[in-house]
Amino acid sequence: MYGWMGKILLVNLNDLEIKTIPTQPYAERYIGGRGIASRIYWETVAPETRAFDPENRLIFMSGPLVATGTQAATRLSVVGKSPMTFPEGYCYGNMGGFFGAELKKAGFDGVVIEGRATTPVYLWIHNNEAELRDASSLWGQGAYRTGEILQQAHGEKVRFVTTGVAGEKRVRTAVIFGSHESASSCGFGAVMGSKNLKALAVMGSGKPSVADPVKLKELNRYTIKISNRIGSPIPPLMEGTKYESLLDVIGKGNCYQCGVECIRSLYRYGKRLEGYRKCQSMEYYMPWQFSREDEPLETFFKAPVLANDYSIDTWELRSIIEWLYACYQSGALTEQETGLPLSRIGTGEFLEKLLHSIAYREGFGDILAEGLVRAGEKVSDKARAMLNYNVAPIGIHDIFPPRIYVAHALLYPMEPRVHHNILHEMPLTTGAWALNQHQPGATPVTTEAFHGIAKAFWGSDEAGDVSSYEGKALAAVKIQNRTYLKESLGLCDFAWPNTNSFNTPDHVGDPDLEAKIFTAVTGIAGEELEPAAERIFNLQRAIMLREGRRVPEDDFPPEYNFTEPLQSNPAFGILTVPGPGEEVVDVTGNTLDRDKFTNMLKEYYRLRGWDEETGLPRAETLSALGLDDLVPALQ
Repeated sequence: MYGWMGKILLVNLNDLEIKTIPTQPYAERYIGGRGIASRIYWETVAPETRAFDPENRLIFMSGPLVATGTQAATRLSVVGKSPMTFPEGYCYGNMGGFFGAELKKAGFDGVVIEGRATTPVYLWIHNNEAELRDASSLWGQGAYRTGEILQQAHGEKVRFVTTGVAGEKRVRTAVIFGSHESASSCGFGAVMGSKNLKALAVMGSGKPSVADPVKLKELNRYTIKISNRIGSPIPPLMEGTKYESLLDVIGKGNCYQCGVECIRSLYRYGKRLEGYRKCQSMEYYMPWQFSREDEPLETFFKAPVLANDYSIDTWELRSIIEWLYACYQSGALTEQETGLPLSRIGTGEFLEKLLHSIAYREGFGDILAEGLVRAGEKVSDKARAMLNYNVAPIGIHDIFPPRIYVAHALLYPMEPRVHHNILHEMPLTTGAWALNQHQPGATPVTTEAFHGIAKAFWGSDEAGDVSSYEGKALAAVKIQNRTYLKESLGLCDFAWPNTNSFNTPDHVGDPDLEAKIFTAVTGIAGEELEPAAERIFNLQRAIMLREGRRVPEDDFPPEYNFTEPLQSNPAFGILTVPGPGEEVVDVTGNTLDRDKFTNMLKEYYRLRGWDEETGLPRAETLSALGLDDLVPALQ
């Protein structure tokens, strides 16, 4: 096989048995990454299985482009039943860095873990071999110290994924943390803890074969050329504020074999503190948001490190801290009730106390360790009323509001979690357009270019009228398919797709580039990717239906989208968007139109080959995709 290594590790922690299965039967239909992992989940995890049951699988899967030299092909999908979803159900995470590439270099496309060890263990993978080793000395250690110990044992070049104390204590929001500050959410760190699995460590000296290395090099050069576009190294909540000056980008934070410009960087804080930082984790705790202008810079600098070390999801922490602040200000919660220094929110003292109490499930931290959605059921009505409307079991609703980007009214509900990757494509392109509107020439994304992008990537000129309902069902299908392929190939969301470019004549990117690279790497025609995307998407639909999804009602976005007029855009502040032709539309005060949305949803169902009234995949649709075995479970 070109691109794939050909083997997947199966690890049974109950009897400490390790064996392999071939990748090819899965790869032919589901590509890799999220696709293969979801198929294995369908085959092995029963609907009634709970997240912390030994029968749950924790599935790590790379894609065929990873470790081939393809630019920004570094991602590793993580799939299993999540303790964060409400109720518990199928979910997925995605992490970058070096682990996925190193896993392939060691000879494996993925790892499937089932069961529960009687004592703590870690998995050591090295050049086509794998063994379980005692992790008693690692248990109780933070994520960073665990990494250091693994490097001492196996060499500085070892790559690892692990979880901190929060994962060991089954904190529902515990993440998997890995080399190069990478992380996967969905509570999969707690699933590791439930299995007494402290870490996976890997090192390899092999590499996947490539069908056409010369063509791949040519496409890599082309990728770097057209990926020259506006970057965003400063986090959105800081960009354009007086606090932006606190950060200097002093180096790149690129993952394995990646030369594309990225929002992952090496930063210098206040001209003196240096460290790698990753996107949202930089801004979940900014002292000045809580009127702490005199707080030492170290608090802001150390906040991501503390969260990573305990392995607590920073999206969740952001919601928790904002909620606690609102509760304290309103008197809904007191320091006596919580055992937390609420009057000190914004300080390092408060953050350290909060993280420790959650990670060790002490006092009120035990309630917060269940996740904010579940915690809301255990507090007073007054405290519950202070929960922000956008709180979600995983992530935060409305960062990219459907009341601005109508296509997102279809993107949000179709996923088992708030999946920010699938929501980036249209807003980031619109953001480049908006900057050009405010500073002509700052980006090449004029209104004309934006409509060119809409036709190339979203299927119609109508999709370029961002706030209308026309063309959005097709746009949603195309964005979803492209995202599912991206996460199955192993491509990074920060770099892909190339919707716009400084270096193309019309400033429109290349919607076919992923397929061209896939062919160069694997030798398989790029036309095979589109039916694979449809297959993976329908597979996920079937999983969610089998686990209790109600249709069509669960395919509607939250009710506030239809009733509450839009007043702000939390991500970029953009409230004007491209309209028809050269028109600019102000979306202030927008709500979704229920009738228009319902018609758009039915159009979406038709495009998917699903029943227009129920949203259930038609048997003939599944059969055409080679998914006949899914049909009985959906009847």
